[in-house]
Amino acid sequence: MMQRQILEFGIGFTVLLVAGLLIIWLSHARSDRESARAPILLSIALLTVSVSGYFFLGQPAYQLPGSVSHETETSELAGLTAGEFNQKRIEEIQNKLRNDKQNGELWYALGNAYMYTGEHANAALAFSYSSRLAEEPQANIYSAQATAIYYRDGQRLNAEVSQLMDQALALDENNLPALMLLASDYFLNARYQKAIDTWQQALDSEHPDLDRVELITAINRAKKLL
Repeated sequence: MMQRQILEFGIGFTVLLVAGLLIIWLSHARSDRESARAPILLSIALLTVSVSGYFFLGQPAYQLPGSVSHETETSELAGLTAGEFNQKRIEEIQNKLRNDKQNGELWYALGNAYMYTGEHANAALAFSYSSRLAEEPQANIYSAQATAIYYRDGQRLNAEVSQLMDQALALDENNLPALMLLASDYFLNARYQKAIDTWQQALDSEHPDLDRVELITAINRAKKLL
């Protein structure tokens, strides 16, 4: 139950995030060539949603110890908006952390919840604690932290983000969250061939969570902008 809800956080965050990027881009489009990028952003949105399950449910997995029963939880959450639901989860995780500050999985889950509400600075901090407390380095934590910092700093692939991405890809050269963030940044900065190459790497990984149809669509549309 809990993992399904966290997946919903990830999907919701991803859709809102990419939709926001699309709106911003369209508002600044000044030519037919620029406007032609909009359909590709829609493709990115769709294929990124398929990756979000890997991003938010990959190791470390999050299970709140002592969670309430399914029936009780369903009753308590009935009628809540997405924002209210997420705030309830944030408070629940924070309460758990007061009694278990060394639980890296809880910090990871808190970071995911903050990402959903767009609190990227808080998310970056939570992911940093999760990284420090992890028994061993984990690619998904590094890529999560990189994503939070990237949006915290206004979609800038700065040295800190690059280092975290390098760490994620050193552990897993086909880490999908890292590849998708990297490719999206390439595309948004008109580095179309680099975006295509990175998407192709993700495609070649044959990861089961990847929407191959949407990714191929994005690649083919990007080629038209070269």
